[in-house]
Amino acid sequence: MKETAKKIFKWLPPKRIYSVYVTVSIAELSTGLATPLFTLIFFSQESNLFAGDLSNAKRAMLFGIFLSFYNSAKIISNPLMGSLSDIIGRKKMYGLTIFGMITLSVCTVTALITSSFWLFSIGGFIYAFAWALKAVAVASINDVSLETRKIKNLSLLQFCIGIGMSIGPFISGYIGHITVFGYSYVFPFIILGFFAVFLSFYVRVSVPETLQERNKTPMKEYFTVRNLKEIFGSKVVYLLMLIHILNQLSWGTYYDFIPAVSKTVFNYGVKGVGFIVGIIGVWLIVTTGILLPLIRKYFSNTQLINFSCITGTAGVFIAYISSFFPNYTFAEICFWLSTFPVTVGDVILFCLLVGHLSSVVSKKLQGTIVGLVYILGTSMWVLGAPLGGLLMNWQLNGALLICPVSMSILLMFLYSFQKKEWFLSLNIQKPRNNDY
Repeated sequence: MKETAKKIFKWLPPKRIYSVYVTVSIAELSTGLATPLFTLIFFSQESNLFAGDLSNAKRAMLFGIFLSFYNSAKIISNPLMGSLSDIIGRKKMYGLTIFGMITLSVCTVTALITSSFWLFSIGGFIYAFAWALKAVAVASINDVSLETRKIKNLSLLQFCIGIGMSIGPFISGYIGHITVFGYSYVFPFIILGFFAVFLSFYVRVSVPETLQERNKTPMKEYFTVRNLKEIFGSKVVYLLMLIHILNQLSWGTYYDFIPAVSKTVFNYGVKGVGFIVGIIGVWLIVTTGILLPLIRKYFSNTQLINFSCITGTAGVFIAYISSFFPNYTFAEICFWLSTFPVTVGDVILFCLLVGHLSSVVSKKLQGTIVGLVYILGTSMWVLGAPLGGLLMNWQLNGALLICPVSMSILLMFLYSFQKKEWFLSLNIQKPRNNDY
């Protein structure tokens, strides 16, 4: 019994950042109540955002424009927030995220009452810009993690994100249809506002400042030639960034448009859309809590990268092909099952890539490297949003075509790197002298 307890405590992250994991879980849960309803807000006839006679083709175009606008804010935000957290500290950045949650709550409720697409879009833009949570949480974990435990601690962060991403959409599926004064889809956004207020007090009282030494370098000097040389001083970095870009183009398009395809192709309502988004969160928990810790014992880093890319490719092909046959039960089952390999592929790749990329730079650039990872990933989400909207205008499941194309290109590149010495070097752990 004591040995089991020791193993459990050894697996846990440092006590001082427990509250970081709790904050991430609550924030993801509360936003998970609301953001899956974006699809219903655009495509449901019950939504007050548009006139009821607006066609699905036009709604798809507007949905793509909104997602592009929404994700563009993240491109601006991620490098800025990551670097800013290196200067002013991690804790203050959590407060900015909470401000974004409150803004999304207020603007969405008001937009649905006043039928204002642009107010809704502005609220989404401000929320996305202020959503520094993941990048700052990753930086916080890197601040206090030993090199040998970094990937494990990052996978636990993904586990906590999965808790919120699964529970929130599931609850949303049950409460999303509740009307407030005759207006649909506003109730979950009201709940989001209450959660944000609670988090503002919790962060102030419980979350520690993990940044040991604040960097006094001016913001404009963060992306100097010297710093960029430090970040991009190895061929491995270019490879990891390429894998990240192609994978995020697929994953971002899949995650953004799987609810829309569920609604328009399979004719799901609030509960169905909420559940399929929620099941992705469940697989996130399974992957980070069970699968990744298990397979890391038996596979090298390069084998894990290969496994993740092949698994993700298989998943997106299954999703795209099955979406052509919405009237067949077997195809619908395959559509749901595809969420597992797609999630597994993305999560394992993310944990590996962030863990390795953070090890190639000094402590003072941890926020910057995390910001770069997110800006490259988010750029692919921005690219996938309008392209997915255009493809949905052509065919309702057309957005999913982006995913197998992107992953197929990734596999071709990965195959050409298999025997390269710098690719195989990923199997070598190189702890830094200043780990603590």
